[in-house]
Amino acid sequence: MMRACVAGGMLLAVVGIASATGPLVLDWSQGPQPPQAQAGAAVGLIGEHLVVAGGTHWPTTDFKRYFAWTQLYNLRTGEWSMGPDLPRELAYAAYTSYDGRLYLFGGCGPDRQPTAESFVLSRTGTDARGHPTFAWTAGPALPEPLVFGVGDRVGSTFYLLAGGRDYDLKSISNDLYALDLRAGKGQWRKLAAMPGPPTAYPGFAACGGKLYAFGGYRADRETPYNVADAYCYDPASDAWTAVRRLPWAARCLTAIGYDDRYVLLFGPYLASAEDVAVHGQDFGVSGAVLLYDTVTDTYKPLQPMPRALTTIGIVRRGNDLYGVGGELLYKIRSPYLFIGRITQSR
Repeated sequence: MMRACVAGGMLLAVVGIASATGPLVLDWSQGPQPPQAQAGAAVGLIGEHLVVAGGTHWPTTDFKRYFAWTQLYNLRTGEWSMGPDLPRELAYAAYTSYDGRLYLFGGCGPDRQPTAESFVLSRTGTDARGHPTFAWTAGPALPEPLVFGVGDRVGSTFYLLAGGRDYDLKSISNDLYALDLRAGKGQWRKLAAMPGPPTAYPGFAACGGKLYAFGGYRADRETPYNVADAYCYDPASDAWTAVRRLPWAARCLTAIGYDDRYVLLFGPYLASAEDVAVHGQDFGVSGAVLLYDTVTDTYKPLQPMPRALTTIGIVRRGNDLYGVGGELLYKIRSPYLFIGRITQSR
């Protein structure tokens, strides 16, 4: 859900930004387009397949469609295909991949009512042509219905942060929950809540055994606003600490951990309510990519994405990144597959 970034090559002359030289380089290319443009899907890897499950699309400016579709991209052949439909039309769920499965938690459908349901996609075998087959099953339900939650894994434990108790984000949760995915339909544990006022749409990623949250959206004032706050959560102590703030207030970032030291942040949405009132909904969409160094507590700009967009779904396989979907403009979904290659700088 967008509501706005300046173009991807923005100037980052801010305290805490590292120099242009740094430990990693990111190069982009574009892969074949998926069958359906979307935003708000769950994205993960099962074997050699990139999975894009659910999501939304605007066929017209006054009709928003929710999908139950599962789109599959074969990383080896470079071909898209369709997998089994989700049990219901669904978007804006928290998600993760683990042990050959894709897990979805919460989200909502066309009624915009948050759900506590969970679904799991697993490989079931091979068809007559030698292609893998998949199936959806019910997973462990959330402790409460949530939409727009974010999550990531440390080992086999999935951590789910924040989210809305309603679609319009009049009630936002800062609660942090944990679930051991090895336990099948195990029990969720409630952990220390993230500091500060209730925050939706933060970037959230695991790195080096800890979890990091960046930015977000708050509605505790008369006019909702973006924030630059950033925090680190340590599972060993069940405690949060503040880290260096983002160079700008932003929401809807996509975060990915890399090499137990770095967090990559993609596509921040930078516009404030005042910006939108003057410039329109599309003003804040960005293709910017930041590298956060957890050791030096600094940010460094990397090569922007090929197009400015926000809420892109990104997964990592080794040094390769696969980014699909997201919002190009207000009510305009991305039809692109971006492929990034991470290399060490010299």
